[in-house]
Amino acid sequence: MGFPSVCYCVILPQPLILVLQLLDLLRHAVLLCLSSLGLAAPPAADDHPAFAAPPPDLWALPPSLQAAAAAAPPPTPAAIKARLPAVRYADLLRARRAPAPATCAVCLGALEARHRVRELGNCAHAFHKACIDKWVDKGQATCPLCRALLLPDDGAGELAASSSSSPFSF
Repeated sequence: MGFPSVCYCVILPQPLILVLQLLDLLRHAVLLCLSSLGLAAPPAADDHPAFAAPPPDLWALPPSLQAAAAAAPPPTPAAIKARLPAVRYADLLRARRAPAPATCAVCLGALEARHRVRELGNCAHAFHKACIDKWVDKGQATCPLCRALLLPDDGAGELAASSSSSPFSF
């Protein structure tokens, strides 16, 4: 037979709900004033969700690597362009010895053998030189296709050393 599509919950009048919410707000204000004066203990963390501590960030770097990452300034667009040389697409295909997608993901234009392209350092994606230069000039330091860093990480040794001491070893 099934359930009817009506709600069987208790319906309280709107003024009563507003009065109850006001009383709850006043209770929290009084407890906050008393706890700031030292006359009452602060409310427990599980008393109200607003007082709960935020959950730990599981994707955060260890503190030693956070300091190293914060200390290193991001590379300038000129430095990125200097480390990513422009080559002809035909030369890039010969070096790879494998067919590659023949489309620039920035402008969606075809990559032809005569075009000048830049191959990214981490992910090996190729883009027209002018397209990736505009991307870098806008302050972007990641691949427009996969979001990997444009340049290889110089601190790869630090990350390898810290991952060997990780509690999650495989």
